[in-house]
Amino acid sequence: MTALEGVPLGVLDLAWREHGQSNADAVRASVDLARVAEQLGYRRHWFAAHHGLPVSAASQPPILIAAAAAATTTIRVGSGALLLSNYSPLAIAEQFGTLTALYGDRIDLGLGRSSGGFPAAAVRRAGGVASGYAQDVADLLGCFHGGRSPEDPMERVLAVPGRGDAPETWLLGSGSGFSARLAGELGLPFAYAHHFAPRDTEDVLAVYRRAFRPSEHVRKPRTMISVMLAAHEDPVRLREEMLLGDITHLRLHAGQRADPVSAQDAQSYLFSARDRAILAERHARQAVGTPAEVEERLRSLLASTGADELMLQVVGATADGRRRSLQIARELAG
Repeated sequence: MTALEGVPLGVLDLAWREHGQSNADAVRASVDLARVAEQLGYRRHWFAAHHGLPVSAASQPPILIAAAAAATTTIRVGSGALLLSNYSPLAIAEQFGTLTALYGDRIDLGLGRSSGGFPAAAVRRAGGVASGYAQDVADLLGCFHGGRSPEDPMERVLAVPGRGDAPETWLLGSGSGFSARLAGELGLPFAYAHHFAPRDTEDVLAVYRRAFRPSEHVRKPRTMISVMLAAHEDPVRLREEMLLGDITHLRLHAGQRADPVSAQDAQSYLFSARDRAILAERHARQAVGTPAEVEERLRSLLASTGADELMLQVVGATADGRRRSLQIARELAG
């Protein structure tokens, strides 16, 4: 097994909204979690992007990044992912250039290709027509770094802030190898969403490494995998903490609206045999269980993937449960 000690850890935060919480409660709890992650010694705290998901208040990563960066001093804060199809490259360059101007070399820009879920059409940029993800990534990097040909119309576009205020930029991907290959060709670091597409993790990382070309950004392949985390010493408490995420997953799988579930309703939820099969697949190869089980899963994943960093997507139903999971994982990493 690969050593877990010393591996850089990050947090992937969905700004969970618990039953009875307001959006204000949820985003404040998310910023508080960033403070906890910093105190525990985590390297990064990234915010996911979901639209139309009542159980998550993470629809606007740049705003959450600004709040978390203002509340911390050392941890890197970023997006996991900002969905490039929903914005113009110039808008992202200005947003993240401003964040970098404010908070210096603590800002990460993780880019993704999806729409962030329902309702996708409502968040598309004007006209709904993109020039293509690869071109959008190139335009965005050009906004930050320049270097485009004089004939390129985007060369006349100056991002202020933005030009010269580049954050650390990652491409994120899941089951498809498209983003992995593009990240490799551009010489960018690559993060893989193992927490929801675990079957293809090793294959997609291999695509990235084969395609990698050294660049001004990184000189050798640099990889991260995001892993679902739910850890507790007490199996009963662990099950209680996982119920919100599990029921949300089942409802989304069935095309239903994922509203926050009360503790009482979660405890009385009747899981069918099909539900249990879906959840067994969901939990496979994730950091779910007692501390010993979580340690074994993380060591195994590091051995099979060769990832340089781990990003932990905490799924606990309560703020206390999420904090305890992060404490356990940090203790395991030494």
